[in-house]
Amino acid sequence: MKTIKLSFLLFLAVNFHLHAQWEVQLDLQNFTWLGNIHFIDENRGWAIGGNGHGSPYFYTTDGGENWYLDDDWWNIQGTDIVFVNPDTGFIATQDGIILKTINGGETWTDIQTPATQDIMRLFFVDENNGWATLGSYSDGHILKSENSGDSWEILYPAIDGTQSIYFLDSNIGWLASWLGPPLAYGVILKTNNGGDNFITQYNCSTHKYFEDICFFSEQIGWAVGQKSSINTYFIIKTEDGGETWEEDTLPVLTNWYGSSVEACIIYSIQFVNDTLGWLTCADENSNGYILLTKNGGEIWQQQYNYLQPIFDIQMLNVDTGWAIGGDFIHYTTNGDTIIIVGVEENLQEKNLIRISPNPANDKITVSLPFNFETVNLRIFDMEGKCVLSQCHIQANNSKIKVGTKEIESGIYLLQAQTENRNYSTKFIINKRGTGQ
Repeated sequence: MKTIKLSFLLFLAVNFHLHAQWEVQLDLQNFTWLGNIHFIDENRGWAIGGNGHGSPYFYTTDGGENWYLDDDWWNIQGTDIVFVNPDTGFIATQDGIILKTINGGETWTDIQTPATQDIMRLFFVDENNGWATLGSYSDGHILKSENSGDSWEILYPAIDGTQSIYFLDSNIGWLASWLGPPLAYGVILKTNNGGDNFITQYNCSTHKYFEDICFFSEQIGWAVGQKSSINTYFIIKTEDGGETWEEDTLPVLTNWYGSSVEACIIYSIQFVNDTLGWLTCADENSNGYILLTKNGGEIWQQQYNYLQPIFDIQMLNVDTGWAIGGDFIHYTTNGDTIIIVGVEENLQEKNLIRISPNPANDKITVSLPFNFETVNLRIFDMEGKCVLSQCHIQANNSKIKVGTKEIESGIYLLQAQTENRNYSTKFIINKRGTGQ
């Protein structure tokens, strides 16, 4: 298989590990739209379209230091990708077709399922047993395979649409689904026999729909989505296998500009044990966020924000994980830490922005590498607190003057955001100095 290394893409290397939880690892620069991420170990992973969008798939063999695109990418596109081992993988595509590889993506074979709708999501618990959800006009039907995806059968749960699916083993699983108009209610169904029969465990009484469902054990699970009638998030948890569910709450979020916002939708959720978990969500302006809980969802804390939605997350363990949305793949090596919110220091770009004088006193001059019409600035202390936020500043010949009179002496991180790029660097304020 010939591969194309995406040299035109922007690879960001971040090394502010004492504070930063997440960093941008890959910027596709509007090449395509990504929504699903899948890794089988710390080196091998895949990314593909999602959230209703098909795209070519990208893969890495070194933990994301380099991402590659198949030379036949125009013909190999889909909405979800899953590998059950380094050789065997599947791609969800259109018209009821699932692509399969048995040689790590060297070649792909079309498998026509009994369905004619688009395949949306894939879920395998082992090399043999897998399920797939269908797109529009499927009446909530799902597909099942017991022979490593070589053949599929249609299952018929009594619902109008299936958004997400999660199985613990070849028998026990759940569907997060919905009942169509005029009800438009979210429902959760459980099976104990691989999907041959389903029972309804949860039925919303208001307009709600699910985006994702996950279980850590047969007893403990979560489901997330949106209360569509009031445009706000929805998260519920069960501790008795889905017999009863309790709604959780999220904190008020802080967006890139330092303003307080409410989440309006939760896209994905994952737990690595019964207490440690992450979710991705967005506000009404489609800014993306990652939140962390260390106590099973009793308290959620914001870890990260970005200027595009974050649709999917996968944590391999308490430290290492990836998140994806739109043009960007995000990466963490200390994902269970909360020290600072939304701060990144980009070593590849930190020398492109200069602050003078440094150390500073009552004001600084920020010099950017290019001339931008407007710039958003934020200054953080080393505890992660935003001590200054200024939006839509007019740049004058790539220079911006910022008053720091109200900021105490110390070491700070300045972050400058232009229309399509982030720059950051550290500097010192010394009130005992002579100033400017």
